[in-house]
Amino acid sequence: MSVICPLSGTSNVKFLEELNSQTLISMYKKIFQVDISNELSGIDKIQIYQASESDLIFFYPPIAGGEGFYEQLQKFDWYYMDEKPEYDFAKQFIKKSDLILEIGCGKGAFSKKVSSTHYVGLEFSRKAKEIAEQQGTLVLNESIQQHSLENSDKYDVVCAFQVLEHIPELNSFIEGSIRAIKPGGLLIYSVPSADSFLSLISNDLLNMPPHHVSFWSDKSLIYLGEKFDLNLVSIQHEKLSDFHKEWWTSSLVINSLQAALKQETKWLNDSIQYKILQKISGIVGKFLAKGMNDERGLPYGHSVTVVYQKQVPVSSL
Repeated sequence: MSVICPLSGTSNVKFLEELNSQTLISMYKKIFQVDISNELSGIDKIQIYQASESDLIFFYPPIAGGEGFYEQLQKFDWYYMDEKPEYDFAKQFIKKSDLILEIGCGKGAFSKKVSSTHYVGLEFSRKAKEIAEQQGTLVLNESIQQHSLENSDKYDVVCAFQVLEHIPELNSFIEGSIRAIKPGGLLIYSVPSADSFLSLISNDLLNMPPHHVSFWSDKSLIYLGEKFDLNLVSIQHEKLSDFHKEWWTSSLVINSLQAALKQETKWLNDSIQYKILQKISGIVGKFLAKGMNDERGLPYGHSVTVVYQKQVPVSSL
């Protein structure tokens, strides 16, 4: 059976690495005190591939966490952040009169950032929906595929922040997003960037199943627009945040040490050798981060936001 890219739909893919499920389960418990054994039940290995046409990095099989998994993560204050750089960028494209649909809206924090009062959120988490509605934000427990069938060509702006990378069925999700937009309206996606410092990171558990099932580069996002006949309006990378600098510099050190020792850099590494290098790089990286103040030498920050425009049919012009 051929492995198919979930975006391009072709089997022209390159194998990158294989993850051991038991290692993932153990590391999630140790680092986050989150049990993912139910999510990975019956799955021994998860493979990582990169597609030639779309450049998308994706996991196979695409194991997506259920509501119980996300409720475990919601105990962390940082999981549903009220302040995100992509919010400030995206709101520049929104007018007061616009009707907005946000997919995967969480507690509805973005609704508080925009001038428009015409806002609808979609969210699977019932707990997040309750919190949002207590604050006066309209949230529906519906998928975009379901919602768009009865609300086609309705919204001026459809957006999803840190959602696309969680979706196994990419094509139906994107098609639903586009279906809900008025001709000439905007689609805004924000995702962790494969062109950022994240590409250097080992053991970034939240960038793996059952949390994320894909990893997007600028090339992937451009391909998405071309495939779905969208006009590319803008791609914006966030700056490297201060609290990510130490993570980046430590990764630079550990990758350099691995290269010197002729060790392979892996997505997932629980070896004794890596743990030793991790301690060394943590000390050195903390020191280096203090001197990293010149933005010209810094990599892209965590996320990239892309803005597309739905084309207006020629018959309507």
